[in-house]
Amino acid sequence: MKIYGVVVLYNPDESIIKNINSYLNSLKKIYIVDNSEEKNIDLINRIKEISYKCEYIDNYGNKGIAHALNVGAKLAIKNGADWLLTMDQDTSFNNNDLEKTTVELFEIDINKIAVVAPSHYIGDDTKPFYNEIVMTSGNLLNLHLFQKIGEFDEKLFIDSVDTEYCLRIYSMGYKIKRISSIILKHNLGDIKKYKICGIKFRPTNHTFIRRYYIVRNRFYTWDKYKNLYPAFVKWEKIATFKQLIKIILFEKDKLKKIIFSFRGYFDYRKGRFGKYEK
Repeated sequence: MKIYGVVVLYNPDESIIKNINSYLNSLKKIYIVDNSEEKNIDLINRIKEISYKCEYIDNYGNKGIAHALNVGAKLAIKNGADWLLTMDQDTSFNNNDLEKTTVELFEIDINKIAVVAPSHYIGDDTKPFYNEIVMTSGNLLNLHLFQKIGEFDEKLFIDSVDTEYCLRIYSMGYKIKRISSIILKHNLGDIKKYKICGIKFRPTNHTFIRRYYIVRNRFYTWDKYKNLYPAFVKWEKIATFKQLIKIILFEKDKLKKIIFSFRGYFDYRKGRFGKYEK
């Protein structure tokens, strides 16, 4: 069984070296796809020197997370890989967790399981975030089924790439297997905690441009899957409305974030996708 990896970079710091080393031993090869618009040549050279397993790929600008993942997947398939570990630059595995995950691959139905995922924790949560949707980072992608399900949707650029792909997996009759004993922590935006009248609020403080992508891509995904998964779409619409309330109550640059949220909606209506252009 050949397991390759892909990690997507965007203006990384030195922690990327430690993160790559946390899972490199379990991989035959890793593609390091760089979406950075300004390159740190010294850091790039150090990344290239981590191991002979590392192949650095300059994407010549930010072409989005979906495109970068597709680059890695297609190269892995070309080289005969069976599974692809998908990582972001900020995530690492503890101890031998990835090795434990790969053991599971021998026991699953490769004709049904499209993704094997760890348990994802958000911020400093003490309980895992369980959902039918799994975040991209830390997942093992079944490349045999990937060729049937299709590539990540590059129209989305960033945000909802994982959501759309998971819903597509389910819509085609395949499954996602989550391994509860393997834990990955994620930071979504810059989460702050507030409490008003006993009610807890956790705004993510995403930038205005991320708000644009979040709104545009969610409307696109909702429209695509509303008939198949109405309960999920309803739940995410409520979550999006709550995020808007938290922006108004707690976040900085409120007006700009709201304006760009509406801009994302209008671009969805006009069919404008890909990277945001001023």
